[in-house]
Amino acid sequence: MILCGSFLAAAAFVWIFFRKKLSPEKKRMLGIVAMAAGMGVLAGAGDGADSGLAEGNLLERKEYGAGSYEEQLTLSVGEDGEPFPYNVAVPEQILTTAEEQAFLAAAVEEIAREFPGENASVNHIEGAVAVRDSYQEEKVLATWSFDQPEIVNMQGKVIAGELPGEGVLVKAKAVLVCGESERTEEFYFRVFPLERSGTEEVLWQIEKDLKEQGTLAGETHLKLPETADGNRLIWRGVKDRTPEKVLLLGIVMAVFVPLLEHSRAREKEERRQRLLELEYPELVSKIALLLGAGMTLQGALRKIAQTYGTKKKSGKEQELPAYEELLVLCREMENGMGEAAAYQRLGERCKNAEYRRLGTMLAQNLKMGSYGLVALLEQEAERAFEVRKASAKRYGEEAGTKLLFPMMLMLGLVIVVLMVPAVMAFQM
Repeated sequence: MILCGSFLAAAAFVWIFFRKKLSPEKKRMLGIVAMAAGMGVLAGAGDGADSGLAEGNLLERKEYGAGSYEEQLTLSVGEDGEPFPYNVAVPEQILTTAEEQAFLAAAVEEIAREFPGENASVNHIEGAVAVRDSYQEEKVLATWSFDQPEIVNMQGKVIAGELPGEGVLVKAKAVLVCGESERTEEFYFRVFPLERSGTEEVLWQIEKDLKEQGTLAGETHLKLPETADGNRLIWRGVKDRTPEKVLLLGIVMAVFVPLLEHSRAREKEERRQRLLELEYPELVSKIALLLGAGMTLQGALRKIAQTYGTKKKSGKEQELPAYEELLVLCREMENGMGEAAAYQRLGERCKNAEYRRLGTMLAQNLKMGSYGLVALLEQEAERAFEVRKASAKRYGEEAGTKLLFPMMLMLGLVIVVLMVPAVMAFQM
């Protein structure tokens, strides 16, 4: 402990007077050494505080009932002897006979106060009486017995089903032991029948009747009582409601099926719209690139659709809604639909403002000529890419928001995992 304290003081001195000259690595090393020295000082102080060896080679014995303990010491034989560990078993204090008798008398007084429990007094007991295995903070041990165990059991609970109106006198016996002293305490208390309400009386009589019938030999049936406490009893079997419950469950499920289908359809449409937004800039860029290479508008659209269809058949491309609509556009033109109408229908099928603008732009190209269409498409592609970046940022924020609740659940689980053992250890 002295060595750790000296180390800590030296580290503090070096830190104060040479901190500007030390490198960051040496500062961290010195900080670690100082922290270790401080922890050593605290540990040494704790060890010194926990040691029970007092001046004069005295070890304190715990009070009676607190139990014995073991003290870890070191022992040296002679002035020059090598110290070696030695464990001393320190027994608890032993009471004198006068102290034992005082605790027994105090236990008798404690029993007199507690024994009636929630009852009015020992002269009128209806519920359980209060009996314990120990008194005076466990310094006095008690063993209870009652002369009529069919009325009051060993735990002090009244178990008699029927008692006379004037009550029954029961003797209680408590054998009290404190150290080497023993004392027997006996007293009487009167147990009365528990006052029951009308319904409780009826149920008690029914239970009594059924128990009596259960003890009869040779009976193949149990006769249910027809009267109890002057009241006529009407018995009916419980009807099995399983068919009705199954029908009700089926109706509830049938009601929720359209809602579920609607929810799935809405989620599918939302996913489709999201994919259309993400595919739009690439589609416009491809059209502008092919037009810039000298292809006609119709030829560029067919080229893009054919390439997508080939990759999809070979399994190299998953289904993309924008290109699926482009395939439909090409089939409509092959079947004789006018280009302008086909372009307009593209925007209507996609149900998206971006594709409506593209369809209008392509349809106007037929009326005004293709002059400047490539530049317009390039501008549209640049604008669409900016929109796509903003959409990606928005989707990322939405994903973060959706993950917030699971993260809170995980935080709650971590808190529970950390707190429950701590609380349980504190209670123990």
